[in-house]
Amino acid sequence: MPTVSGLLVALLAVAWCMKLDAAAPPQAASLLPADIRAAGILTLATDAHHPPCESFAEDNRTMVGFEPDIWNAIGARLGVKIVPVSIDFDGLIPGVQSGRYNLAMECMSDDTQREKQVTFIDYAYATAVVYELASTASATSDPLSLCGRVAAAQIGTDFVASLEHVSQSCIAHGKAPLSIRQFPSNAAVLLALYARRVDFMLNDLDAVSELKKNAPAPLKVTDVGFPLFTVGAVVKTADTGLAHALLAALEELHADGGYAAIMKKWDITALSLKNPGINLANTR
Repeated sequence: MPTVSGLLVALLAVAWCMKLDAAAPPQAASLLPADIRAAGILTLATDAHHPPCESFAEDNRTMVGFEPDIWNAIGARLGVKIVPVSIDFDGLIPGVQSGRYNLAMECMSDDTQREKQVTFIDYAYATAVVYELASTASATSDPLSLCGRVAAAQIGTDFVASLEHVSQSCIAHGKAPLSIRQFPSNAAVLLALYARRVDFMLNDLDAVSELKKNAPAPLKVTDVGFPLFTVGAVVKTADTGLAHALLAALEELHADGGYAAIMKKWDITALSLKNPGINLANTR
């Protein structure tokens, strides 16, 4: 049986180890490249005009949405400040590739072509749906119901490719192709729809509540069977250390319930990705 003094020494040793463990950085933070830890910031590019992904609050400075909640939670776990800036969507990947920004987040869909340019750290699902003015709606669950109509999408988004695919299917089935109009911003796409300059637009399923709430006229939303895909943050291909630090921070956010709380807050729990990962378009 140990002596009282022996027990005291053992307890002091345990307490000292616990103190060291408490002071030690979490795993995610320890994976950050040294230069980022020293700077204490991560520069982030986004296009803050896509609620509920992100948009500007009434002060026109603060960004709100489920992605700002995620990136702020990641920053807290990495021990760095996230400094976001809003730019055009089609400048996000070039901005990361050039090193101007450490990362970009804007509900960007992961696909094999983009993975040739940047690395994805995926954290949610998304899918596209058709938005029409309820007064002139005619889309059904059959994609061929869109044939011969005028469609709108934002430049640089996967929505353009999806519309082109539908248009090719229309031609293959002996129907008129789509007339596809591209606009520089999501706001311009919406304006074209509300002004009846286009028949319909594509946007994310997660935007339904926000768009219906702010629309000047009733909208009809139709799921025509576009595929489910993952979305994530993107970093430069060479920034493997940063990619793994971001993934570890996301895993911590999942483990402590923070991720589930964010998705519930923005009413998009159905689009939750159970296990975040890197370049999931290739690996899963």
